[in-house]
Amino acid sequence: MAENQETQQSIKEVLKQNFPVFHNDQLLERIAKEARVFHNEEETVVVDLGDFPKWIPLVIKGAIKISRADSEGGEIFLYYLYPGQTCAMTLNCCMVDKPSEVRAIAEAGSEFIGLPRKALPQWMLEFEEWRQFTLESYNERYENLLATIDAIAFQKLDERLIGLLRDKSIALGSTSVEVTHKRLAEELHSSREVISRLLKQLEKIGKVRLMRNKVELLDF
Repeated sequence: MAENQETQQSIKEVLKQNFPVFHNDQLLERIAKEARVFHNEEETVVVDLGDFPKWIPLVIKGAIKISRADSEGGEIFLYYLYPGQTCAMTLNCCMVDKPSEVRAIAEAGSEFIGLPRKALPQWMLEFEEWRQFTLESYNERYENLLATIDAIAFQKLDERLIGLLRDKSIALGSTSVEVTHKRLAEELHSSREVISRLLKQLEKIGKVRLMRNKVELLDF
């Protein structure tokens, strides 16, 4: 019992540090009582395409990558969730009871507080802070999606590649990004050959240093 109370108190403190929008003690108590902390030692699928999410992530360390995929396995990167953020698309799935239309993958070393989906509709009714947080999350992710659409429509592929590497660097907290050319190609919906050629061009002008399954960012 004492251990459980200690865990709940720890969750409340982490929430206060990363989600200062939550001031209501009753809401904090409810979250701490029903939530679970996830530590991801390796890359982990949080929600997959077509899943009914069991947990809604509140990121407290590292990042969660959000992407879209098609029926043939093609994938395109949308955006990252960082500490203090949640996945509005997953929230929406819970509110309207439909399967996920995105894939959420927690990066290695990331941590998040998982909220049980069954609790969210009631919190929407009870807590103004939760309603406001949900609406702000919708707005932030809407802006992320607009930025992604703009990048696809108006940016050259090399600019999108640089942007993706920068996002990965921020997510990992390191200028050394462990990723294969194939993986970058999948996330940019391109071919490995094209991405390899662009990376070599970036290395030639001193933007990156290429190693086996790793890209070191030099000038971003």
